[in-house]
Amino acid sequence: MHTTAASLIDEFCELVRVDSEPLEEADLAQVVERKLIELGFEVERDDAGELIGGNCGNLIAKLPSSVCCDGEPILLCAHLDRVPPGKGVKPRVDGDRIFSSGDTVLGADDVAGLVAILAGMRMARKTRSALPPLEVAITVCEEKGLQGSRHLDYSKLRSKVGFVFDAARPVGVVVSGAPTHIKFDVDIVGRAAHAGINPQDGVSAIRAAGAALSRVPFGWVDENTTANIGVIRGGEAMNIVCERVHLVGEVRSHDDAVAERVLKEIEACFAYEAARSGAKLDFQASVLYKSYRVGEDSDAVRLLRNALPSIGRSMTLELSNGGTDANQFNAHGIESVGLGIGFEQAHSTRESIAVEELVAAAELAHCLILRD
Repeated sequence: MHTTAASLIDEFCELVRVDSEPLEEADLAQVVERKLIELGFEVERDDAGELIGGNCGNLIAKLPSSVCCDGEPILLCAHLDRVPPGKGVKPRVDGDRIFSSGDTVLGADDVAGLVAILAGMRMARKTRSALPPLEVAITVCEEKGLQGSRHLDYSKLRSKVGFVFDAARPVGVVVSGAPTHIKFDVDIVGRAAHAGINPQDGVSAIRAAGAALSRVPFGWVDENTTANIGVIRGGEAMNIVCERVHLVGEVRSHDDAVAERVLKEIEACFAYEAARSGAKLDFQASVLYKSYRVGEDSDAVRLLRNALPSIGRSMTLELSNGGTDANQFNAHGIESVGLGIGFEQAHSTRESIAVEELVAAAELAHCLILRD
């Protein structure tokens, strides 16, 4: 096996063995911070962890000016956390692919991104003594609404162009746009009564919720918009008219105006059915992140157009209906795209990554660091 591939596999397996679920990234952050310092970065942490109730903030790393040539910095990003079940990962190399043991996720989302950036930097340091300016953001709690990058201390960054190594697509796929994501919580409060003695005195929150659910938009609303309700909780016992129901849902759209329209339609359905049944409604919504769209003539795409052919990959621009830290970066004036890094079946115990994709992701990071 090629030395570079072997070293990438070793580092990948090292990092996925370190537990790092959302809000519990401190152990992995310590390992990654040490590796960044060994590569010559100056590293600091912001206070995002305190703001979101986690045990670690985002890592912000910069190459000191003493080792940099002239130019504007670019930003490379990957995130520390992985979805549950993400503790006790036991990576398994089978031929040309890496799997988990099958009872946890693998954590390639996003350890593959961490490894790509670290390995790309090692290659760059071997290639040149002076490098273009570079900033690296290693974020926390990406998997829970991009909370780390939402609370990132952007005053510490100068980059105007960014690359987020975090897409379940082959290397060469560039996520040039992603949607606005709105979370909503619905609380319906009726009135309890004995279901077998005086049900007429009760107001069933379940019945009001059910009537609304039969009318709200679900799934694909249009080609750019989805809606879903994924959580329903309520009821105390089968012989009680249910007094309270809580629901959690989301709306995603590449069109902000459509997202707001669909959200209002969902709220109106619940408001109508709650009022009709005599229940009370509390409807709360929050925007987790805003949509972005980066054009083909952007600086980010131009750099990738130059870099990808040098590693034998062609570029494909795609829109994604999932968010990444690129959403938050674009909202803060850093023109950013998501990069396919080759992992598959993310957020499941079937997650895996091909070694050749891991190698290609590292080579792409190397080219971007050098601006080749």
